[in-house]
Formats: sequence, C-alpha cells, structure tokens
Amino acid sequence: MRKHIIVWLATAALLACAWGVSKVTLPDDAAVAPFPTTATIGERASTRNLSVTVTDLHRATRVTDAEGWSAEGNWLVVDLEAASEATQNGSILSLAELTIGERTFTATDRGTTFLRQRLVTGVPRSGSLAFELPDDATGGRATLRLGVPTGGGEVLLDGVIDLLLDLSAVPHEVEVPLDENGWADR
Repeated sequence: MRKHIIVWLATAALLACAWGVSKVTLPDDAAVAPFPTTATIGERASTRNLSVTVTDLHRATRVTDAEGWSAEGNWLVVDLEAASEATQNGSILSLAELTIGERTFTATDRGTTFLRQRLVTGVPRSGSLAFELPDDATGGRATLRLGVPTGGGEVLLDGVIDLLLDLSAVPHEVEVPLDENGWADR
C-alpha cells in the first residue's frame, strides 16, 4: 500500500513539474518575435543599428515638398532625426510603418521623404515621413514602427523602434511642408 502511495505522489509531482515547464517555455516563434525599443517625442531612442529622435508630428489635408510635389488627403507627417549606431553598410531607413488597430500603413515614397534614406553612423540626418491614411483614420491609438535592415537585408524585429501615438492629439493643419532631407541641426 505504501509503495502505491509513493508511486502516485511521484507521478503527481512529475506531472506538476511538466505543467510548470510548459508554462515557462517560450513559444516557437519567440526567437523572431518583436521586442522593440519604445520612443517618445523629442527623446532619442536607440536599438541594434538605429538611433531616432521623432521631433514633431502633424496631421494635414495637404503635404508639399521642396521640389514642388504636393498631394491632398488625410496625412500624418512625422519629422525625425536618425543615424545608424554601429555600421553604415546597408543602413537605410527601410521600415516605416504606422499601425492603427488591425490596419498597417507604409510611409509613402511619393515626394521627397526620409523613407529609404541612407544613414550615417553617429551623425544624425533629418527629414519627414508621410503616411497617407484613409478618411476614417482620424483618431485613436496608433504605433509608428521604424527599423533598418541587418547584414542579411531584412529588418529584425528586435532592432525596431516603436512610438505610441494618440492620433486625436496630433494637431491638424491645412498644409504641411515635408522637411528637406539633410543633416540634423545639433
């Protein structure tokens, strides 16, 4: 009888240990799951090979650039300064996405924007990103995600910077000029 009790207690202990291990084990996709650096407006945020300062946000009905391009719509303009942290080789701001709820928007490549701008190590460059949004995207929470590719050419999600936004708090203007791409004022 005593031997049966010990066997049942040992079985229960092993089952409890197995359950505990299953609860603390990371999922299979944990190696590629994002764990971004969170940014705030006006503060420098750094990760793997990217350093970004978002300097200003604008909502606009019309955007223009120094080359004479313009477009009307529902625009979010992000003014920023960015530099690479470790290496210049392949350091291009290629990931610029805005997520609102279940929808994700990529920064426009129309006009002269900071999208796909080559970054310099330790020397910030400045410019603007512009997101053309649908007419119903006028408020609510959004996440701006920025990143540069690694040596393999893809943006690893542990090397991204996220800025959490309240779109209804961003001031709306009739027309916003995109900042010219250039060296940041420091």
